[in-house]
Amino acid sequence: MPRVILIDPDRTALAALQAALGQAGIDEVLAVTSGSFALTMLERNRPDLIVSRVGVPDIDGYELCAIVRKDPLMTGVLFLLLASPGDATAASMLEDKPDQTLAGDLPLTAIVSEVANLLGRGKAAPVATKEPPAPGLQHDGAHGLRGSLAVMELPDITQAIALGAKTGQLVVTLSSGRGSVFFDRGQVVHAEFFGLIGETAFAALLVAAYGEANGTFAFNPLEAAAANGVKTIHRDLKQLLLSAAAGIDEGRADATVAPIL
Repeated sequence: MPRVILIDPDRTALAALQAALGQAGIDEVLAVTSGSFALTMLERNRPDLIVSRVGVPDIDGYELCAIVRKDPLMTGVLFLLLASPGDATAASMLEDKPDQTLAGDLPLTAIVSEVANLLGRGKAAPVATKEPPAPGLQHDGAHGLRGSLAVMELPDITQAIALGAKTGQLVVTLSSGRGSVFFDRGQVVHAEFFGLIGETAFAALLVAAYGEANGTFAFNPLEAAAANGVKTIHRDLKQLLLSAAAGIDEGRADATVAPIL
């Protein structure tokens, strides 16, 4: 079973993430509130993945990542950095870069998804493929991310794909039908649902998926540009999600057919 070390000075946030990882089937999670404690722990418990906040007071996430990268005994250890938007810019300038940086006030589901993604493709944790998958959520090297909408809601899924800057097709299967959303390096570029295309289709799919516990999703990575270069969506994901959420909150009868303006 893969071992994960979490570093966050906020004890409440630390406990919440540890619990969320446990619910996703990642049970061997060690949690500390400072970088110095983490270094002491690393000497005795070599992890497969380190998840650290940038804002750790004694040894911040940037410094800790550099220390781990320079230690030959830590070769192959994956590093996920949780940063504020301002910190994310600084992270891009690092010589010793983390394997992934997630920026902003993210839902736990997005962080758990990226942890599972890193452990699933990282050489440091081959044993992870032998463990039973988390209920309703699986990572497969051939098929990418797939699972149940009862475990991970569609807005969280799209944000996780966008944060990972992934290219591919997200297929969502609902009781009312099947829809597709295409991503190009994390940007939503095209959607299809019930004969609709573009932003209208994306909004309709989110509205139809809202509250559906029996739906499933599968993200299939693509090497070529998503949708063969077709681009019918030009707004960013945040704007798309806000518009869809407004439609759901207002309970508009035409939310599934009205275009987003």
